[in-house]
Amino acid sequence: MRYFFIELKRHLASKFTIIIFLSMTIFLLLHIPFHMWKAQKYIENTRIKIYTIADSAESYKEMTQTKEDRTFYHEEFEDYYFLYQVYNSKQYEQNVSIKTNTEYDILKRELLRAEQGKDLLSPKTVKEIKQEMKWYEALEAKKYIPYATPYDNQTFNFLYLIMNDTISVIILLLLALSIIPMIVCSDFEVHTYKYVYTSKASRATIMLTKFGISVILPLAMLLLSVGITSLVTGAVFGLGISDYPYLLSNGMLITADSYLFESIKLFAAVLFFFASILFALSYICKKQVDAITYFSLFIAITYVFLTYRITLSFFRYIPIFYLNVENILTNALGISIHEAIIYCISFGMIVVLMVVLYYRKKDLLVE
Repeated sequence: MRYFFIELKRHLASKFTIIIFLSMTIFLLLHIPFHMWKAQKYIENTRIKIYTIADSAESYKEMTQTKEDRTFYHEEFEDYYFLYQVYNSKQYEQNVSIKTNTEYDILKRELLRAEQGKDLLSPKTVKEIKQEMKWYEALEAKKYIPYATPYDNQTFNFLYLIMNDTISVIILLLLALSIIPMIVCSDFEVHTYKYVYTSKASRATIMLTKFGISVILPLAMLLLSVGITSLVTGAVFGLGISDYPYLLSNGMLITADSYLFESIKLFAAVLFFFASILFALSYICKKQVDAITYFSLFIAITYVFLTYRITLSFFRYIPIFYLNVENILTNALGISIHEAIIYCISFGMIVVLMVVLYYRKKDLLVE
């Protein structure tokens, strides 16, 4: 235990640790202006899309023969043109409640028409319309007004956006875990490893201590940087709504606090697994640059699979594919979030034990 605190204190005092922590915090804070830009683009793109639908509705109204179709397209034109005016207004945020009611009325009308097997102006299926209506009804049940855009920076929504952004999660993990090669490799690079690994503590104790720090330190930095960013967003934009409903890809509704709680549990387990991989690579390479390079390649391959939604049946047993939280929450990989956490911890422990057992008696000589 004494060796643990000595090592922890040594790495906490390192300039490299401070640089990593500041980099993580700055990276998170940069999402604030990025989300503001995305919110503006969302309004602009939605306005163009709505205007196109309104224009099409007016054209179809003149072309249709039946009174029922003319009535439908007339109502579509009026509602979509009204939405266009709302999105085009400088008082857009003040009219979100009215906008929401109009969007729900459109969905009800389009659902009725879609169930009759008739064409719609928007490319939505009956299932998609019902899912959207379910979300609007959840908001209405709690008397909540939706966020002005999906990219609002209120704390709960901000954290949801971060955890739902795979590339941001990967970058954060890379930054946090980049301290592990320093914890393991620094002794080999400055040639103090002979002293360290021949001290009173056993080699297994030293290695397990280094792994413990390799998990605790990145996790602590992640939580602290997220906490600081949450304080900033809360102070500037407000906390938002803790039980705000979000619609997942399978039509399931989940509240913001539940999503964040499940995500934090899963990411902590995934971090444990990644820490074990980088821990093993650090002992194999014995050089910080090499270990980080190989680990980055490992993550890059993972990102390709996640980005292009390449899924195979055996992926459910590979923790690197748990970075997309929605895949787990919607059971897209065929496992629950608790099973995913068990896999991460189990595989991580196996990797660490294999490394410790392998190097317990093996010569650690650096050439």
